[in-house]
Amino acid sequence: MGFTLMESMITLAIMGIMAAIAIPSFSAWLPEYRLKCAVRELYSNMQFARMTSIRANVTYRLTFNTANGSYTLQRPDLSTEKVIKLSDYDPSGNISYGKGKATKNAGSSGGPIPTDFISFQYNRAAFNSRGTGSNGYVYLANNNGTAYAVGIWSAGFVVIKKWNNTKRKWE
Repeated sequence: MGFTLMESMITLAIMGIMAAIAIPSFSAWLPEYRLKCAVRELYSNMQFARMTSIRANVTYRLTFNTANGSYTLQRPDLSTEKVIKLSDYDPSGNISYGKGKATKNAGSSGGPIPTDFISFQYNRAAFNSRGTGSNGYVYLANNNGTAYAVGIWSAGFVVIKKWNNTKRKWE
């Protein structure tokens, strides 16, 4: 039992129509997905620095470089554990340090977002041997205006907040 040429052509036409409908949705979804990946890895690296600081009884740091769009995870002797480039998530450069459509900072003050998009002093986040850390946020955004803030509270909690442009606040 086989398929006729007509049945095969109709099946291919239906698949083509479905692909034509799905591709625009996929291309709108992809920049958001890439930004989320970058944000989650930053969050994971902050958690790694915190846990390593506690386990080894040392201070671990993340140093942010806005000039080249990267950050470095540093060991206690300030040698490099690893360097993460934001361009690795989206080679076309759609992800960077930035505020997107956000109009205020993610901290409790709600003041302006720092011009370099990093509120950690000297662009460094650090965790000490007790797991507490420097207080601040790093702002990442894509070209669609979506913005996330990944931060550390002084008690050592690492948090992710997303800007809700409709409600005009961080959630």
